[in-house]
Amino acid sequence: MSYLFGNSITPHYGIVLTEELLIDLEALLTNEFINDVGMCPADAEDLVRSVFRCRGGYVIERVQLFKSTIDKALKRVSKLSLGELLKEGLVRSLGEVKFLPPVPDPAKIIGIGLNYDEYRVMLGYFKPDVPLFFSKPVNTLIGHKDYIIIPRGGKWPGTSSRILFHEYEFAAVIGKKMRNVDRSRVYDHVFGFTLFGDITAHDIEIIQPGHVIYQQRSKSFDTFSPMGPWIVTMDEIKEKGIDVNNLRILRRRNGVVEGESRTSNMTFKPDEILEFLSEVMTLEPGDVVSFGSPPAGPPEGLQPGDVIEEEVEGIGTLTNFVK
Repeated sequence: MSYLFGNSITPHYGIVLTEELLIDLEALLTNEFINDVGMCPADAEDLVRSVFRCRGGYVIERVQLFKSTIDKALKRVSKLSLGELLKEGLVRSLGEVKFLPPVPDPAKIIGIGLNYDEYRVMLGYFKPDVPLFFSKPVNTLIGHKDYIIIPRGGKWPGTSSRILFHEYEFAAVIGKKMRNVDRSRVYDHVFGFTLFGDITAHDIEIIQPGHVIYQQRSKSFDTFSPMGPWIVTMDEIKEKGIDVNNLRILRRRNGVVEGESRTSNMTFKPDEILEFLSEVMTLEPGDVVSFGSPPAGPPEGLQPGDVIEEEVEGIGTLTNFVK
């Protein structure tokens, strides 16, 4: 996961230990280089700082490069008590950090449209021959427990919304460069999975139904892509036997379940989508590909003060507030 702590404006990266604690990756690696490798503290700090002070996609690459060191360090610190972990500055409470999108600055955010059969049928569209994709700008990203802001317009028409839909999805984060990758090898290139909200100004979207300009505008406002809280890595997906093709996915508003489906209802499964996209474009580490939403809502639109959640079995729960 990615987060801010204290007065820092620089993203930190951590591994979630429990529902209440995370272990800071920079502190963990620095500690390991000092205690195991024998580096002096200044050199260890400089080395680790160089690993994490870069674009999120490069952080994904570098975390994978240092995976054996991270695993070794985690094994060592697992023997320490909570008091010892706190004393060494390795852990922080999830309650005292500000969640950022797990990749704060991906080069690409790609969404998939009409990918749940029940939503496509409800809208009256034919089954597409290939995945339908669109891009979302990085300005739309926010993290877990952050605020979605309803567009209230300004000088230009079509810049305010009264019917904001919550499209609830899950997404892959790319771990290795992908170009023309066969479906059988797709997951060798995926770092892990996270939750993604494709917030859509539905009343803007239907100004001219099916018109790409209005669809793009309806999804491009600031705060329209909540993402997080963390990434469940492919190692954990495999270890836990999580089947991404058959997960329960649901949407809650103010504690009430308003939408529910399973990823088995997707027209195109994640590996098919990623294979297809890799024939169209090069996918880079840190890129986010979200796999579409079941029927969205609420019909009357999100309201100021709403608390919205999306939950994906085996991945987590993403909570956001509306204002």
